[in-house]
Amino acid sequence: MDFDLFNTQSAAPSPAKALDMFPQLRDFSASLGNTPLVEVPGPQNGGRIFAKLESKNPSGSIKDRVAFGLFCDAINAHDFNQGPLKLLDSSGGNMAKALAHLGHLCGLPVHVVIPDSAPEVLLQSLSDSNAIVTKVDSSHFLLGIIARSQQIARTEPGWTLLSQHLNLVNTSVHQHHTGAEISRQLDGRRPDAWIAAIGTGGTLAGVYAALAQQNQDLRVVGCTPRELPFGTMEPPNGTARFAGAGGFGFGFRQPFVSLIPYEVPFQTVSHEESLKAMFRFFEETGIPIGGSAAANWIVAGNVASELDKEASVVTIFPDAGSDADRERGRQLLDNERQTTRS
Repeated sequence: MDFDLFNTQSAAPSPAKALDMFPQLRDFSASLGNTPLVEVPGPQNGGRIFAKLESKNPSGSIKDRVAFGLFCDAINAHDFNQGPLKLLDSSGGNMAKALAHLGHLCGLPVHVVIPDSAPEVLLQSLSDSNAIVTKVDSSHFLLGIIARSQQIARTEPGWTLLSQHLNLVNTSVHQHHTGAEISRQLDGRRPDAWIAAIGTGGTLAGVYAALAQQNQDLRVVGCTPRELPFGTMEPPNGTARFAGAGGFGFGFRQPFVSLIPYEVPFQTVSHEESLKAMFRFFEETGIPIGGSAAANWIVAGNVASELDKEASVVTIFPDAGSDADRERGRQLLDNERQTTRS
């Protein structure tokens, strides 16, 4: 399996060719990004927490940004006189949904490799978008889906492998769009800490590159599932964890994280903790967030509690999550509260 980064970008890919060839993308492009940055509940005597609400993107997650960047880059590089463009990638969920939606809009074939634990709602979305789906045993997790997508690209060369875990379009999109938006929305406030969960590591590294321009001493803390943490020497597993993140296993590390010029510390959050935080946050704010967002909120709170009240801790809420997971969080909290009362 290849773990080399590729496709260095000095800016996010231009959408001009894609929008010219496929004008049906214009509504998607116009509604992409510029998501709200809002102050969220934090420790009483600590720093303030600001979270970017990525559920406001057209397909409902932060992966819309990366999918569109990779999509435009592939269109820019492809010679359509030589044949059709066929797109392939591996994904734990949201990227597959976003990429399939873009392909469906443009009539381009999309093949996604996903874990066999993918929820029915995702499978239905992929079916509605006419995506080709290959499932991999979820116990192999990220290594398994990445390896399978690379194998398909080698044996069926008609597919263009986007490789969100290795393609530097990922980090450039988050530096020049997500991070640039946060910098602008902070409106002169200095970011003191940046918190993000690790899926590909593209958000963590890309936004860091933007925010570090405002504060060279920016503190970065990664968030990772306790059930399969970043850099773990354990083998991959199919244990339930908060969605969109996790270690590769066997000591492999997401390569994008190495773009940050110092060793990034990580805090772990269990699946149960993230579910409870999903419901607790909704209970307090009325804003639905997903499991990785809830985990980010927990870690941001931990970091903010170590800082003074003038400090600004920035994090990201990648999606809105599901009502079913929020209900599970409610049940867990109710049981916990009943136990405490008794």
